Amino acid sequence: MVKNNNFCVSLFVCLILFGHTFTACSSSKSLLELTQSKKPYRNIMVVAHRANIGDDVYPENSLKTIDHCIAAGADVLELDIRETKDKQLVILHDKTVNRTTNGQGNVAELTWDELQKLRLKHQHVITEYTVPTLDEVLKLAKGRVFLDLDIKLESEDSYKRIVDLIQKNKMEEQVLLFLYDKAAIERMHRLAPKIAILARVYNSEDIEFVKKYPFIRFIHIDEKCYDAELMQGLLADGYFVWMNSLGKFDQMERTQQNGFDAFFKQFQQVNMVQTDYGQQLKDYLRKTSRSN
Repeated sequence: MVKNNNFCVSLFVCLILFGHTFTACSSSKSLLELTQSKKPYRNIMVVAHRANIGDDVYPENSLKTIDHCIAAGADVLELDIRETKDKQLVILHDKTVNRTTNGQGNVAELTWDELQKLRLKHQHVITEYTVPTLDEVLKLAKGRVFLDLDIKLESEDSYKRIVDLIQKNKMEEQVLLFLYDKAAIERMHRLAPKIAILARVYNSEDIEFVKKYPFIRFIHIDEKCYDAELMQGLLADGYFVWMNSLGKFDQMERTQQNGFDAFFKQFQQVNMVQTDYGQQLKDYLRKTSRSN
């Protein structure tokens, strides 16, 4: 009986170790590997909005919550890049520090030293955590998770410094650059030919425009341009179709626990979903066998 117990314990440990190894391997795949074959991607990638996994333990966009999201198994972390007065690239969603820290003012009007003196707030409580730099986040995420960088800057110089930092950290194949304007596609691809682009589209004409570029495999849609037949065609052609459950569906999930059910009944033909409730989405996908 003791031998059997020891065997069971050993087997259990092996399964745990194997599970961790598998997760690490799948997380460290490059975006290039995922898109190179252009075969349909059958699973659904869970995108953690502002690095929120859904349990609301740490402040949004902090290094601690980013590490927490990675450990919880998020596939992609959505992060917002801003710039300080002295040109330091930082991760913060809002234009100002008012909501998320114990300070006041625009990020662009604060120096890096001034920003570092502030502390992030969580549920209206001041924490020990500070606003992270893009460099710190890249180093933390390397080999562990994909990043979607929502760049809240417009200058060519800022984009170049972001790309240089990604290249310096050898993270080209783990990063998506989110572009709101399809007119910026060619300029960005020339600047960063090895970095994947997530193209924002607003209608079927935009989709056809984006499809002219063979290097684009990630398309961000919304309810207005969702057409089941068109999306099914994109998925069959190996595209990654991104859609948000933020807002109405996330609210339903939070209050009634039926938001994701309602989302997928309405929008079946997607394979990337951005949410503030990543852990709940992962649980839902496993429960409904939508994810392998």
